Amino acid sequence: TGLCGREGASPSLGAGLCVYVYSLMQSMDQRDTWDRFYAQREERSGHFDWFFGYETVSGILLPTLQGLPPGPARLLDVGCGTSALGLELYRNCPRPLHVSCVDFSPVAVERLRRLLQAAPPPRHPLSRLGCHVADATNLGGAFEGGSFHLVFDKGTCDSLLRCPRGPGRAGEMVAECLRMLRPGGTLFQFSDEDPDARVPFLERASGCCQAGGGSVTVREAGQIGGICYYVYMLGRRVPEAAGQGGGTEN
Repeated sequence: TGLCGREGASPSLGAGLCVYVYSLMQSMDQRDTWDRFYAQREERSGHFDWFFGYETVSGILLPTLQGLPPGPARLLDVGCGTSALGLELYRNCPRPLHVSCVDFSPVAVERLRRLLQAAPPPRHPLSRLGCHVADATNLGGAFEGGSFHLVFDKGTCDSLLRCPRGPGRAGEMVAECLRMLRPGGTLFQFSDEDPDARVPFLERASGCCQAGGGSVTVREAGQIGGICYYVYMLGRRVPEAAGQGGGTEN
């Protein structure tokens, strides 16, 4: 599985990390599992990214952000851990970007806050980034629904799908991500799961969602270590009345 196929992984994180990850498979939906994981990584400096790093998808994400309506673009990164994805977009995006990085592990969130404090300033002076402790299946206590242009999920849905209670909780997470989107916004999922499996799952999850998901589109992110990674994009539908008004909400 691609959970061990991390771009730029050092030799010290190779086979030993894979053995450790596989031992977590039955409890990857538990907060204390990830608290322990990130606490054990405390001695290692820098970010930890599942699957791949920012550079692999920057060519997809930066043009997407540039194509959004004028004004600050709002981005939610769910299950962020200590990933560099949200921070690198915050640093490199030429337009104002408001990033909210969310994880249910307070250990991971505190570590990411320290990495943010040590990072260079953003490219745009009006950009900002916040780190929040919250559960990706229940974000209502942290954010208002319909607040974000884009929601990112890199590996969070995959970790839930690998658990005994997997598909149910993963479906709840997809529904919650769609609820966080503005009408016309997009959920980006980054995964190594084949489209034959992931697309039907996303279609089922969005079909049960009151927020109203649209069709799923797929792009290849690239191949790393012999594993093909995909970008799945699921939009939140614009209500017909809103679509006929001719205006664009910023």
